[in-house]
Amino acid sequence: MSTLTTNALTLRGPSRVLLRVHRRTLWGAGAVAAAAVVGMIAVALLADRFTTDFAGTGCGLDSSVQTCFQPSRDYSDQMLDLGRLLTYMGLALIALPAVIGAFVAGPMVAREWESNTAKLSWTQSYPPSAWLTARLALPAVAVVCGITVLSTVLTWSRHRLGGPYPTFWYEVSVFGASGTVPAASALLGLSIGTLAGLTLRRTVPAMAAGLFVSGLVTVVLGVLRDSLWPAVRDTFAPGDDYVWPDRAAIIGRGWETEGATCCLPTSAPTPPSTAKSACRRAA
Repeated sequence: MSTLTTNALTLRGPSRVLLRVHRRTLWGAGAVAAAAVVGMIAVALLADRFTTDFAGTGCGLDSSVQTCFQPSRDYSDQMLDLGRLLTYMGLALIALPAVIGAFVAGPMVAREWESNTAKLSWTQSYPPSAWLTARLALPAVAVVCGITVLSTVLTWSRHRLGGPYPTFWYEVSVFGASGTVPAASALLGLSIGTLAGLTLRRTVPAMAAGLFVSGLVTVVLGVLRDSLWPAVRDTFAPGDDYVWPDRAAIIGRGWETEGATCCLPTSAPTPPSTAKSACRRAA
């Protein structure tokens, strides 16, 4: 007589099947994420090296000495190229939720409906709720952990980069790839993909719907984000030595007449009794 025992941490049933079916995709995604992390760390290390080499020349970016012109230009070009690499990485993180939505909608959910694998799994003493929970919980944990690591390394690399081309928090490639935004967007893409897969139950249409809807939501939120933040208006007279608040995002500027409630374009003629006004977003 033999007794079978199991560990509480051992994945069983739908969870184990899900990992086994998509193990190649999981390994591939892990390899791509690891390569991205290594690449971002390499960018940060290169930035440190370029900064050290430039500091060793004794020149500055604002130096007027002729012998410093070429070193300053070389340093600026090098930092610009590294900054572009991090910008592309940020845009890739922003687009990742749409890819997640397409994968969850098609191969993970709709394909099992299309091949009747889902109904077969329900006959193995596991209810539909366990099947659905496995397709929501496991991808959610993997996606949140992975994208949090990528976002953290990207933010760290940006801080190490600095240099003549600093990035600001309100830029598209920065805000959408920093903080909790990437993880929240990924979970939204996962939810949209699951809903598309359960609704359409056909692999290709579900993938197309998950990709389109997730991408559309990302684009719409990016366009409307400026209008969702509260704005503060500062008014000052023409000729004043006004200093913009540090790290403020300027969303509008122009000429304001007395009693006016909105700004006129800066190209408009300046009336005698006007004050220059600007709207800024709080940092």
